[in-house]
Order: sequence, then structure tokens, then C-alpha cells
Amino acid sequence: MSMDPEYDRVATLDHPNGHEVVPPAAPVVVELPAPIIEAPAPALEPAPVAEPITVTPIKQARKRPRWLVPAAIAAVGLIASGALGYLFYSTRTLGSTKLELTNLQTDAANKKAVADYVGMYTVDAGKVSTDYGQVVACNSYSTCRTSAQQALQDMQAFQSDRRSASVPASLSASDSQLGDSLSAGIAALQELITGMDTDNVKKVDDGFNKLNDSMLSMAKAESALGAELK
Repeated sequence: MSMDPEYDRVATLDHPNGHEVVPPAAPVVVELPAPIIEAPAPALEPAPVAEPITVTPIKQARKRPRWLVPAAIAAVGLIASGALGYLFYSTRTLGSTKLELTNLQTDAANKKAVADYVGMYTVDAGKVSTDYGQVVACNSYSTCRTSAQQALQDMQAFQSDRRSASVPASLSASDSQLGDSLSAGIAALQELITGMDTDNVKKVDDGFNKLNDSMLSMAKAESALGAELK
């Protein structure tokens, strides 16, 4: 700091008590450095937490048990034997089942054939039986001629149906007898009609008698059929 030269010397003052008065020293100004204000330290981020590390222990290779191979072979043998046993059993069972089904189908087919034959026989025999009753009961030329012609047509239809039918083997005997009876009855009616048309009494009598015999034979065939159906 600069001072005025006029004031550069020290002045001495006399004190009233005779003592020298010393002027007070000038104050010394000391410049202090400005305080350093440090900025607050930034907040510290939490340190990342380390994830636990899983350490998988190294397993030592285990030796295959000595029993494993024989046991596996035995298991394969059991499986194979079981499969063979199943195949053998299923083959026998399926074969038996197929045979039973075949027998049932055959039986059903036979029963159907029998039912069809009996149905045909019942219808046609009923017509012939009715016609025969009309021939026996007639009392005039016109009614007897008409009844005989109707009986002939129905008997011929019966014979045709019988020949077209599938005759079961179990009914073959009665069917053969029935065929013979129908053939005889047809021939008898033809002779009866011819005798009526020609006024030939002998032919009328022979035809009527033969018709009676054929109807009796047909009744025996029906009885045989009933026995075969039992």
C-alpha cells in the first residue's frame, strides 16, 4: 500500500504529563484468500449386487451296473415272448370268432331261406286248397269249369314258385314230394277240363279222381315239411 511522503516520517507528540505520546499504529489490513467452497459430492449410486453363481458339481461318470445288460436282455425277451403270446392268442381267438360268425351267418342265411320257402308254400298252398274246395262244391258246368280253370292256374303258379325258390337242404325231401304232387294235380285238372269241354264223362271222372289223389299226396308232403321244420 503506498503512503504520502509527507506522512512518511513519525511525528512525536508531547504528553501533558511529560511522557512521550506515541501515536497509534495504523491498522494493518491483511487480505485473506477467499474460502474455497467445495461443491457437494454427488450421491454415490449403490453398487450393483452380484448375482449368486451356481456352481454345478461335476459328477463323476458312473459305471453301468453289471446287472443292467442281463436285465435289459431279459426284459426284451419278456416283451418278445409276450408279443408272441398275444399274437398266438389273438390268432386263435380271432379264428374262432370268425368261425362262429361264419356259422351264425350261415345259420341266418339258412333260416332266411327256410322262412322264404315256408312263406311261399303257405301262400300258394292256401290258394290251391281253396280252389280244390270250390271244384268239389260246384254243382253246375259253368261253376265247375271256372273253379277247375282257377285251380289249374294256381297250381301251375305254385309249381313255378317252388322251382324258382332257393330250397334249403333240410327241406329237400318234402319239396321233392310236393313237386310230384303238383305235377300230378296239374295233369289231373287238365284232363278234367278236357272232359268237361268235350262232354267226356270218363275223362271227367278220371281227372277228378286223379285230382283227389294229388291233393292227398300234397297233404302228405305238407306233413313231411312240418316234420322237417321241427
